[in-house]
This record gives sequence, structure tokens and C-alpha cells, in this order.
Amino acid sequence: MKKEITKTNDPGLELERKYPPKVKAMYEAVLELFASGRELDTLKVSEITAQAGIGKGTAYEYFSTKEEMIVGAIQYETERHISIIFELIENGQSFQEIIFQGMDMLEATCRKYDGFVLMEKIMRDNTITGSSLLNELEKRKEDCRSAKHLTDRLLQLAADKGLICEKDAFKVWSAILSQFVAYGFYLTHQFVFDNIERENARNFVYENIIKLLN
Repeated sequence: MKKEITKTNDPGLELERKYPPKVKAMYEAVLELFASGRELDTLKVSEITAQAGIGKGTAYEYFSTKEEMIVGAIQYETERHISIIFELIENGQSFQEIIFQGMDMLEATCRKYDGFVLMEKIMRDNTITGSSLLNELEKRKEDCRSAKHLTDRLLQLAADKGLICEKDAFKVWSAILSQFVAYGFYLTHQFVFDNIERENARNFVYENIIKLLN
């Protein structure tokens, strides 16, 4: 029988407490292999478990398919970043400081995973693996509560300081996400936008978020 991965409604809970050590090791192995340039469609479970330093049979105690493991790794990485932002909020960082530190994390992610290549490959992949990954992502769409909780906290933080008038969480999330996608495109295509300084681009992103929410 496949072992259960502990579920929690607390998005700020440390990932070490949420995921069993072997699951965490496999997720990190997937991310390390992708960062090294490994193709997802030819990636084998045996490679993932070898990278994680555990036996191949252990993977099937927690996962039914390779795709389930890969999507879990993507979700794990997303939750790790969300937990960091929650910590910033708890430590009293301002809305602007959090947005700028979010851009710092995006820069680090783009360097590590070669821009948005991971999601681009999943979306463009017409193979069985690509379809399976999309199906697995669809199954996990209900696991986005932490992102919704984060949006609510950011909305409250900005509204309490009189920075924004918008009260709809979806519009807040859309505004932030759209500008971060634009910044990610800038980061991966700086050869096209070589006349725009990094700090100017970052300030433009923040100013646009504020404009969109007022």
C-alpha cells in the first residue's frame, strides 16, 4: 500500500514536518537532476532514487508514477518559496520589501532552472510523459490553498498600509503573478532588453503591481 504524505492546512509549516525525509530527498533529487539539465521525458525512477540515495522500491511506497513524483517536486519547491514569504511577513517585512525579495527568489530560480524551462517543457510536451504531468498537475489544483492564504495575507498587509484599494484576492494574485511572469521574461531575455537596467525593471514591476491594484 502506498504510504500517505502528511497533509496540513498550515502553509507556514516547515517542510521537514510536512514531508517524510525520504519523500523530501526524492523531491530534491528531481530538482537537482532538472537543474543539471536532465530531460524529464527520459528521466527514470531509478535515477531519481539513486540521486536521493535510497532504493528504487522505496519510491513506490509513496508514489504510483514518476509523473506524480515530478509534480510533487514542483509543488514542494513552490511551497518552499511560499513558506519563506510567510516568514518575511511574520518578521514584519513591508509589502514592498516582500515583493522585492520575491523578485530575488525568482532570479535565483531562473539561474538554477534556466528560466521557465521546466514549465515550458511540460506545457509543450505532447508525449505520454507530458500529458501525464499535466494530468497530475490538474489533480493537485486543490492543493493551492497555501497560495490563496498567502495572497490573503499580502492583500491585508498592503491594504492596512493604504497601498492598495483592491479587495479581491484573485485580482491581487493575478496582478502580482502577471508582473512576476513579465520580470521572469525580462531575466531570461536580457539580451533583448539590454537598455533596461535591472533596478529599473524591478521598480517598474513593483509600481505596476500598485497601479493594477488601485
